[in-house]
Amino acid sequence: MSIKMVRNYKRKTQRASQYSQDDLATAVAEIKRGVMTIYRAQKLYNIPKTPLLYHVNGTRGMKSKSQGRPPAIRIEDEKRLAEGLKTMERWGFGIFRKEILHIVAYFTTKNKMNTPCTNNIPRNEWFYNFKNRHRLSIKKPQAVEFSRRKMTDPFVISEYFDLLNKTLSDLNLHDKPELIWNLDETSLSHDPHKTRVVGERGKPSSRTTSGPGRENTTVLSAVSPSSLKAPPLIIFKGKNIWDSWLPDVEKSYTGTSYAASPNGWMEANIFFN
Repeated sequence: MSIKMVRNYKRKTQRASQYSQDDLATAVAEIKRGVMTIYRAQKLYNIPKTPLLYHVNGTRGMKSKSQGRPPAIRIEDEKRLAEGLKTMERWGFGIFRKEILHIVAYFTTKNKMNTPCTNNIPRNEWFYNFKNRHRLSIKKPQAVEFSRRKMTDPFVISEYFDLLNKTLSDLNLHDKPELIWNLDETSLSHDPHKTRVVGERGKPSSRTTSGPGRENTTVLSAVSPSSLKAPPLIIFKGKNIWDSWLPDVEKSYTGTSYAASPNGWMEANIFFN
């Protein structure tokens, strides 16, 4: 039987800090100048010996205003890391938990920062506290091809609308919404990615892949600005369509068409047929 460690700690006693940040800074400065010993500063300012040694030796920054043990890396560095994670997630490059731990280890090692972590790699407890401090969550990403992600570039979108406006003018369609149709296909992958990535709470997440999934079921739909919509086209993976794949007539959407292709993708001959 495995025992899972509880991460939602609750303090059972009310413990207030016995010394201020100013007292700590003063004590450290006087010890470094040789005005007093660590023992004398410990008694005079009511500061435990361990944090005094940490700060005198430069292995920790100044004491945080909040109670409890300070984090493994500085709060300002944590904020930069959290913002970087959110930015990468927005652009489709969500980072895994283990990747984050190794990024922190590389950063602290490169900057010669002393941490209480083995090989400067934070433990999982640090990660979950970091996640909660900066309102991050672990989510299952939606795999997005690089070619699709590139189309979300604001400059690409702007060029699209310029081309759309020119096309409508050339074809004299500005006042004829019933003649304008937008077709889009949705690919339902049969092999979704299981690993989760870290990102901001309440926001969708994705991780860009080098290519498309191997097996899919594709749905093609079409809508018009005049509020009209065309029945969908559903493309299964296979050489033929089996009756067991189709819903009962009374349960299906009127006019729905079905087709099959070797990998479940849209093909030119299916579209024209």
